[in-house]
Amino acid sequence: MNRITIGIPSFNEEQNIINLLRSISTCCLKEFTISEVIISDDSLDNTPLLVDSYAKQSTFKIILLHHPHRRGVASAWNEIFEQATGDILILYDADVILADNSTYELASSVQGTVGLCASNPKPVNKIGLVGRASMFISRWLRLMRINGPSQYTVMGRALSINSDAAKKIKIPSDIIAVDLYLHCRVLEQKLEVIYNDNAVVYFIPPRSILDFSSQVIRGFNGHKQIQSYVSHFKINLSPSVVFNKTIENLRIDPIGALSVLLCYLLIPFYRFQLPEVNSVKWHIARSTKAIDSDRSRSFDFFL
Repeated sequence: MNRITIGIPSFNEEQNIINLLRSISTCCLKEFTISEVIISDDSLDNTPLLVDSYAKQSTFKIILLHHPHRRGVASAWNEIFEQATGDILILYDADVILADNSTYELASSVQGTVGLCASNPKPVNKIGLVGRASMFISRWLRLMRINGPSQYTVMGRALSINSDAAKKIKIPSDIIAVDLYLHCRVLEQKLEVIYNDNAVVYFIPPRSILDFSSQVIRGFNGHKQIQSYVSHFKINLSPSVVFNKTIENLRIDPIGALSVLLCYLLIPFYRFQLPEVNSVKWHIARSTKAIDSDRSRSFDFFL
């Protein structure tokens, strides 16, 4: 298996999509080749025009599937699954920037009985209350993933999946936590789900409490929606692991822990300003957009 299809769901990503495509074009692939990049797009901005222009001078095949209305990530992923021709499918959020070897690390991990590999998302700053809280949560999630498979292993941003396995999956259009649902459906096929700490992708964490609240509420509602799947496959983390890793993270970053507490205390207030918190058409976090690809690689982002 050495052919890669890269899939990107996008909605109003004119500030990010070209940076991601450039990042893909310069990544280290070794024995792999990119068969195509499929962009399932619901944008109302200039995203499709930018993609069309970039595709004309790209060294790899770019397929733009544009829709005039917002459908949600589940519909985009389903469309990408159906269209993919590669042996391995890599899904990237449109607003991430890749480390040089992230595509290779994700692709090379899907071998044998491994059906899905999760990435290591790293936030690019820790500025302010919300930035510190986001850094603390990201580090906590990494500790959970390193500990072993759980409901926190696959958390979006970037992942790779065996294309044959993906084509057997149809994600219901109302699923919020599409990544966790995909995790469970891959396990259903008796395939392994793993985490690769070297498959690094960078992202901008929320910089406003409104956007932070939206992500937290959406995550909670999404996991609650498919709790029966998680229980069935017994991937819930034990309370003792959660407690121990939380204490470990608190010792590393007490200021971050305090920042999380303060942000969580403010969530009830911001909840009333957020539409569609229990829908696939959730609030778009504006403060997480416009990542600078050169700047992202110039920092040392150890979690």
